[in-house]
Amino acid sequence: MPLIVWLMVNYGWKTPFIVSGLFGFVWVALWLAYYTDPEKSKYANKAEVEYIRNGQEIKEGTGGEAPLKWYQLLRYRNIQAMCIGFFMSNYAIYFYITWFPTYLVQARGMSLVKMGYVAMIPPLSALCVGLISATISDWLYGKGVPKTKVRKVNLVGGMLVASSVALAGFIQTDVGAVALLTLSYCGLACSGSALWTLPGDVAPRNMTSTVGALQNCISNIGGILGPIVTGYIVSTTNSFVPALMITGTATVIGALTYAFYLGEVKHIEVD
Repeated sequence: MPLIVWLMVNYGWKTPFIVSGLFGFVWVALWLAYYTDPEKSKYANKAEVEYIRNGQEIKEGTGGEAPLKWYQLLRYRNIQAMCIGFFMSNYAIYFYITWFPTYLVQARGMSLVKMGYVAMIPPLSALCVGLISATISDWLYGKGVPKTKVRKVNLVGGMLVASSVALAGFIQTDVGAVALLTLSYCGLACSGSALWTLPGDVAPRNMTSTVGALQNCISNIGGILGPIVTGYIVSTTNSFVPALMITGTATVIGALTYAFYLGEVKHIEVD
């Protein structure tokens, strides 16, 4: 973020887009340089290649076509809960992606340069929290805690913590507001470490990717609506407070969905 702001201030608003696009070409070059079949990689020895290939063998009775069409998945309660919860999560996440910098400048009166540094705090903190929460989840599951409890601790707890975004608009100090917004983003990261494991946990045979794509598709509707609704509210009320309250409400709805509508986390059996 500081780099983007520096480029914008010194070289105009178009430059950050150009530089960001160039990073994509760098990534492609690295991918082409290092991606190859295990047998052709100079970084994998024979034992590693055998381990990889043995893990790819299809077990008897697990192959074949998907038992359902993608839209038929929506009749299952757990799939519905996953889609609703992720929708609400993305509604909140896209506030940070699209409106958070503007909030810091317009509502908090920060300069572009200061905003560039402050805007890094929530995502960097969330990155750490996401990794830590995922590690703790794996540890709990390894200790014998039921999968449903492990998943719901992250999902429900994270979304409830994320609801703190609703209070940020009422805080007078910049430090307090940024602290609450950081806490909220960390909650979203905590729930995010679990919601992306759900497709593998509940999908019917041969449909893990389809379930993941379905919940991701519906969640991005929330990601589309969130910035639009926020922009409309801010433009009509000249305040971020109602928009932040609605964002917080969305996370509470997500928490309630995961707590009470999501059932036992197990694979869907299709006759």
